[in-house]
Amino acid sequence: MAARRKVSSRRRTQLDPITFELVHAGLISVAEEMGVILKRSSYSPIIRDMEDFSCAVFAADGALVAQADYIPAQLGAMSLVVGSVLGRWGEEIDEGDVFIANHPYMGAMHTPDINILQPVFVEGRLFAWTGATAHHLDVGGVNPGTEGPDLREVYAEGVILPPIRLYRRGQDNRDIFDLLSENVRDPLSTISDLRAQRAACALGDRRIGELIDRFGKGAIATGFRQAIDAVERSTRALLKELPDGEVEADGFMDDDGRGGPPTRIHARLIKEQDRLTVDLSGSASQVSGAFNVPWASTRAAVVYALRAMTDPSITANDGLLRPLQIVCPRGSVLNPNPPAAVSVRHNTCQRLADVLVRAFSDLWPSTAVASSTVTFAARNLSSSAPGSGRRSVLSDGRGGGTGAHADGPGLDGVDTYMANVGLMPVEVAETNYSVRVLRTELIEGSQGRGAFDGGRGIRRETEDLDRFGEAL
Repeated sequence: MAARRKVSSRRRTQLDPITFELVHAGLISVAEEMGVILKRSSYSPIIRDMEDFSCAVFAADGALVAQADYIPAQLGAMSLVVGSVLGRWGEEIDEGDVFIANHPYMGAMHTPDINILQPVFVEGRLFAWTGATAHHLDVGGVNPGTEGPDLREVYAEGVILPPIRLYRRGQDNRDIFDLLSENVRDPLSTISDLRAQRAACALGDRRIGELIDRFGKGAIATGFRQAIDAVERSTRALLKELPDGEVEADGFMDDDGRGGPPTRIHARLIKEQDRLTVDLSGSASQVSGAFNVPWASTRAAVVYALRAMTDPSITANDGLLRPLQIVCPRGSVLNPNPPAAVSVRHNTCQRLADVLVRAFSDLWPSTAVASSTVTFAARNLSSSAPGSGRRSVLSDGRGGGTGAHADGPGLDGVDTYMANVGLMPVEVAETNYSVRVLRTELIEGSQGRGAFDGGRGIRRETEDLDRFGEAL
């Protein structure tokens, strides 16, 4: 890393408003540009076209400072993984190291969501982190695409990676690359996407350096703290403006993923002045299938709902968590004990988000919105690439509709609540996989009629054209 000019040696405790806004905007821009790099250099359609990824900047202690808005399911989740890296490696972290992790019980969400984290060093000391998490088409396991509602243990959900080094002091860790290549169905996609994530993190490192060149190391470090404090103050102010009260709501998953009984998701909200308690202890115990939700995803759902029901434009960083108390005992379906399976936890996250939104709507009727689609209909298929015949894995999600509100109808054909994944274009599906898309259409009346209709869902029919035929 090139030497960075030190603008001022004076230790700052608070930036003036103009400097802070410039620094804060610069940090958000870093995260957003990282996202552009990852999208444009990734190999797989699920990242490149469907945008199932997130990029972020963290302080040296792992606190989330700035995150680009891509997937709400990943809001604030990566900071837990940075904490796991720091807890495992501590003083052994070197400049040029890049860490990889997907362990659902070490801060990650489920094994297909792989985190790449790069420490940023300034003058020989750890100063910050850049991170990119992305959904990979396959990380091994029993099923193509890794996921499966009937899986019983996380060990069936592909390669499990605690925080380990993918690069050592700037050099490939060949052992890890070779291990991954032999344990996934489409190593070309997996390795290419990992390198794209690393490129995004490296770009973030450079951009932070440029901010330091412009404003000074002390100003950027102060900006980290001040950005989190500003979001905390804004969140508290938003809460204080809304009525106090206590409400409850619940919803159910149809079963536990293995044909068992319905699974209850319950939320009790207690809002007092500028604080909010979200009590999830009334939810079901962890289940035998893969609908369990690791803590990172449960926390992200609460942050999503709070942000959506107060001010969706508020910056996403760890300041959002400070006015929150989340009560969720271990052993719950929303905070399971290992080795419970979690690969399809997103379906439960969608139900949790809906329950939280309905509770908030009861607490604050002025923000009320009807329920949205809560399922996550995705088809994973072992296929082959036309022309080359190279084995590949298709992951194709179908959106639904959002609920109507007092001012108008819901949105048609979108991935609701925690998702925001794009629909794979027909041309992409047919050129990357041996499938033919027979039709893609909106379903009239699928989300309910009323003074304002709910958003319409999507029907997509495909025909499989090759010999693999392993579908989930």
